[in-house]
Amino acid sequence: MAVTELTSATPDADPLSHSARLALRRVVMVAWLGIALGFAMEALILTVRFAAGSHPATTQVLIELAQGVTWSFFVCAGVSLGTAIAKVRASIGGLIGAIAAPLAMGIAKGTQKVMVSALDASAKPVILSLPTLGVLRAIEYGLLGWILASLASKEKPRPQQFMLAGALIGAVFGGGITVLTIETALAKDVALALPQAITTAVNEIVFPIGCSLVVYIALQVSRNMKFISAGAR
Repeated sequence: MAVTELTSATPDADPLSHSARLALRRVVMVAWLGIALGFAMEALILTVRFAAGSHPATTQVLIELAQGVTWSFFVCAGVSLGTAIAKVRASIGGLIGAIAAPLAMGIAKGTQKVMVSALDASAKPVILSLPTLGVLRAIEYGLLGWILASLASKEKPRPQQFMLAGALIGAVFGGGITVLTIETALAKDVALALPQAITTAVNEIVFPIGCSLVVYIALQVSRNMKFISAGAR
């Protein structure tokens, strides 16, 4: 009898619950989709630059690609983690997003410095200080994480809702960061070419939309996996 009870209890001794495994898979999926988003954003930025008559050097493209992919990887994974565990309180998702954004930005800046050193290239002059940009990004992705966590808690969230949330956040904060960058460059008497100003706006406004869509895709795939797993039982 004791052996039978021990055997029946063994399957329950799983270090990770089923929901925790699904949440982990979602975050891993978002990380990969975040890498793809980083490449897509760099392709979009290069297209805009060429259309504006700018032809950046290959080394500069590689530096920006490494920075962009690193940023996209960490910030989207952080926001997704917030939506995955914030089932009871959406504010938890916002808090995780607010923490993830400055952290991702710092790691991305570190990656940029490594690439600049490795390629023996010259870094672009810093316009907005890292603390200023970090605070703005913390507020931006804190709000985005809170909104996406609220949407994810609904029974049938729609992709349009996620994209609209990203568009609103991108328009307000991305537009604000772009204007602040231009004004700061003028105040510092730093030459900010028109293609650079345009690509800054495109990156700041479009990226939150892409990140929101990435989180939605991972959410839907995770839910389908959950239903398939439940059916298999």
